[in-house]
Parts: sequence; C-alpha cells; structure tokens
Amino acid sequence: MHAYGPVPSRRFGRSVGISPIPEKTCSYSCIYCQLGRTSRMTIARQHFFPVDDILADIERVVEANKHTIDYLTLVGDGEPTLSADLGDIIHACKTRFPYKVGVITNGSLLWMENVRNELSEADVVNISMVTSDPDVFKGMHRPHKGLSFDKIREGIQLFAATFPGRIWAEVMLVDNVNTDSGDLRELRKFLDKIQPSRTYIMTPTRPPAESWVRIPQPEKILMALSVCGGETVTQLEHGSFGLDEFKTAEEALSEISRRHPLRLNQARTIEAYFAQRSLDRLIAEGKFRIVDYQHHKYVLPSEFMFGTSSAGRG
Repeated sequence: MHAYGPVPSRRFGRSVGISPIPEKTCSYSCIYCQLGRTSRMTIARQHFFPVDDILADIERVVEANKHTIDYLTLVGDGEPTLSADLGDIIHACKTRFPYKVGVITNGSLLWMENVRNELSEADVVNISMVTSDPDVFKGMHRPHKGLSFDKIREGIQLFAATFPGRIWAEVMLVDNVNTDSGDLRELRKFLDKIQPSRTYIMTPTRPPAESWVRIPQPEKILMALSVCGGETVTQLEHGSFGLDEFKTAEEALSEISRRHPLRLNQARTIEAYFAQRSLDRLIAEGKFRIVDYQHHKYVLPSEFMFGTSSAGRG
C-alpha cells in the first residue's frame, strides 16, 4: 500500500501519506527516527514501484476520504526524494486532485539538480535542519558515507533560492545532543539565509530508534524557540485516522503503524471501529509489541530495529 490515511498530522492537518519507496529506505539512520534504524541505507535514486500503482493507491484513498483531506504528503518510510519518480508523482497529484501537495524530506539530496527541479511543483517542502555543527549532524543523522555536511547545506541553500513554494524548517531537539545555545544560535544564522515561511521546534514524541534519546526539559525547548523563532510542535497529535479503505482491524493496524506508530489508545480505537479485537492476538503472535515511552504505551511492528543502550552515541 503506497497511500494511507488521512492521518492526523501536527503540521499538515488531515494528511494522506504517500510512500514511493520501500520500508526503511533512507540516506540517514537518525537516532530519533520513529520507524527505528534504517535497514536500507542508500543515496542512489531508483524507480522503486510503478507510478501507476502509486497513483491508483492515492486515488483509492482520496475517493474514500475526499471531504476530509488537507494535504497529500509525500513522506515515505524513509527519504522520499530517493524515488526517481518523485516529479511525476507530484505533477500527477497537482493535476488530478484539488489538494495541496507537501513533501517531508531530510534535505540530504537537494544538492542534486534533478531533485530540486522535481520538487518545484510542490506547495510545501518540509526540510530537517537540526544543527550547524558537522559533528552533531553526523551523530544525530548517521548519514550515508557518500554525503557530506557542507554538500547538504549547500543543496538546501540552492533549493531555497529558487523554490516557488513554501519551505518549512523542522528542528528536532534531542536532549544534550543539539540543545547547546551556541549551536542553536549558529543554526539560526543558517535559517535566516533560508528564510523558511515556518519553523517548527519539535521533539521525539514517539519511541526513537535509540533508547537513550530523550525529550529536552521545557526550559531548553523554550530557549530553542527563543533563539530559532517559529512555533513548537511538541504536543501529541490528536484526531481520527481514515479507515474506510481497510477491510479489517489487522490490516488497518499493520498499514498505519508502519508509517505512523500508534499510541495504545489509538490502536484500541481502530479496533473498536471494526468491532474486532485483533491487537492482543497480533502481539501474542509476535507481529507487534508494546513499547513504553514518555509515559505512554505505543504499538510498534516487531520488525522495527531499535537500539537498547547508550553505547555508540554519535
């Protein structure tokens, strides 16, 4: 399934997610990633799936939810700009559907001219920008060996200089990693060059890839907000999930949780929608597990790979 939702997004409202890449295919393996560690690290763009199949999935989800959609959002199960069909998918979404198109990207491939060109029809491109320190960048993102900090920063600046849509900057804060006030002041200088229309100060609200990752204390979040400007997106998302295209609770839980890890109460609400009690059986069969994080219980696919200790930070 290449399209899913709508899901409640803290930035994009009621968002239909579009995944043009295989699961956990990315140019980074971020310590805070809610989908666990990257299993397929690459910077090689490919035609992963037939475009017609992706568009058929989008049409199916849109038809079932056409009055409750704010954005069609290319986000993937990793880095969506790795799809060599990115431009065709965005163009088709803009011409076939009456919704805004967003792309959530880590920005690692914006130094490629073809990637910048293919993104040009999107309404919004949300880019991760977490630090101005190369060592902190490496420790947080654990990028592919073919990437460099300077190349990525240059690519973001080139994109910002020509993109006709809106750029949103996403600053993910991890306690004691990129919360130094001096680093944040340097990051603000970079943000001023990019001039994003929105800057989001975020925290890892769902279980992160590395168990030692922590949300900063409120005073550090407020300091980051004061330095970088923008607004905080640190609260849990609320709202219902689009479920009409699913036939069973098991199918809905499996498809949604692989892209959008669910709090236990959200999973139980999905069960209730189908009047089916599938979750306990799926956990007993080893297909899902429950993870405690920040005083909440989350339902995660068992194959997600997570770290268990602080060894090897950075």
